Amino acid sequence: MNSKVLLFLLAALLLSACSLAQLKNSGSKSDNAAGNSSKEGSNFTPSNDARKDVIDALRRLNTAYPYRLTETASGTGMPESTRVVEFAAADRSHMKWTGGPAGNIEAVSIGDKHYWFSGGKWTEGRIPSMLGYKGEDFAKKLADMVREVKYLGPETIAGISCYAYTGTFETTLAGQKWSGTAKVWIGAGDGLIHQSDSEYNVATYSGKSHTVYEYNVNVNIEPPM
Repeated sequence: MNSKVLLFLLAALLLSACSLAQLKNSGSKSDNAAGNSSKEGSNFTPSNDARKDVIDALRRLNTAYPYRLTETASGTGMPESTRVVEFAAADRSHMKWTGGPAGNIEAVSIGDKHYWFSGGKWTEGRIPSMLGYKGEDFAKKLADMVREVKYLGPETIAGISCYAYTGTFETTLAGQKWSGTAKVWIGAGDGLIHQSDSEYNVATYSGKSHTVYEYNVNVNIEPPM
């Protein structure tokens, strides 16, 4: 696997679920937001700490099952690809990626069992670590990457009332520094991320990602035959 493909795979892992994926860790506070963050399952109102609002929203993914995210991504020298990841539970997920640099791929994780579709057949226990999904790990990785965040105000996304935030992100992965900017929309009715857009850079590679989240969806994940 060449380095550009590897970088694309790593970027897809990190930026698909929140695409805000690595906002800066300065604990910045917004000057133009008011109110208090809500608990899961209740209405959400922006607080005076924009970074905390976004991190809390990311952590709510740990209790938002089942949910689905659909990401469209592209990068330097890479075609546009689409990835759909479904989380039935913290340890039960299904990923299908079309148009990626490694071709069309699919993976299923159920507990400690992992299945990887390649070469026209399913193989157990061979999902590359960068593509293995566990909901609780995924949400934590995203939250850990958050840096400076600013509250923008109320916006409507796909008919859903949301609050928009923008910020920066930064992390080190596989010996490379990743940084970029992102915008996320948190639902007023549930405090969950409903959409995210990001642009990022690593070494000489750059990319962008658009991700949409769906909650309370019908997700049934079983071991492949």
